[in-house]
Amino acid sequence: MRTKTIIAAFALLTACPADNPNNTNDDGAATETSGIPGGDNNPGDDDDDSTPGDDDDDSNGGTNTGDDDDDDDDDAADTGTGTDTEGGTGMNDPSDPLDCGGTVYACGDGKDNDGDGLIDLMDTECTGPCDDDESSFATGIPGDNMDCKQDCFFDGNSGQGDDGCIWSLKCDEANPGANIGCEYTGGNNCDNMPPNQDPECIEFCLPFVPPGCDCFGCCEVDDGMGGKVNIFLNSHPDCSIDNIAACEQCTQSDDCINTCEEEECELCFGETELPEGCDENTCDFGDTCNTAADCPTDWYCLNECCYPPPPG
Repeated sequence: MRTKTIIAAFALLTACPADNPNNTNDDGAATETSGIPGGDNNPGDDDDDSTPGDDDDDSNGGTNTGDDDDDDDDDAADTGTGTDTEGGTGMNDPSDPLDCGGTVYACGDGKDNDGDGLIDLMDTECTGPCDDDESSFATGIPGDNMDCKQDCFFDGNSGQGDDGCIWSLKCDEANPGANIGCEYTGGNNCDNMPPNQDPECIEFCLPFVPPGCDCFGCCEVDDGMGGKVNIFLNSHPDCSIDNIAACEQCTQSDDCINTCEEEECELCFGETELPEGCDENTCDFGDTCNTAADCPTDWYCLNECCYPPPPG
């Protein structure tokens, strides 16, 4: 069930992104952008920004062409545009990573950490920049989303109190928390669960949720046999698109969900190709994109749609 608050939520989030087209600071000087592949657009400078044509001394693995820096990472051939051209389809420049609230994880570091030829958010198992495991749907962050009472799964922090969202794994008969100490119990404790998510939760969380998922990390994916199944992303460290059997099933929240509508040419979570007959993806919130360079400053590109930077 698609909620009408999607439009309102998006309007609030996009009211002021990237409102400085000339990329200047308060004194009129050019400033660098961060969080978007390729770094700033100021070639020929002497700063430490890993840009093409500069004279900086990069120590973070940049491989830009045309500069005079001391790069020490030869793993990928970088054209200076933020897209790696060797070893698979790229998303980020290692010298200009995508961060999650100031922390860089595996799904934003510009590297093919699991060696499958896909880098960062081009990797099906990456749920966003707040994900430290490219090889599975689990985020790989110790303690992340291991709470029996879940909050917004995709904002980069777990635990109650900061986004108005609440969902108990112990109240889900599908038993998604079986492997993380949150087995289904049901009973009177579930009588206190809210019948509807707070509007604050929907407004805050939905813009981070990929199509096909609810706010709590329960996503509909292809089961590999021509059908669909709802899986809890953080249910097992081996849960992946190629190992759906390792994933625990779950029940989606009808009140905070971004339903994937393939008939409207949406690219669903876990998919790499648009539905037949579709030439361009449809996005509920941000613009369509191929890389983060197509999105506003600090936003990221997932499932060919722009998403706002998570607070982490």
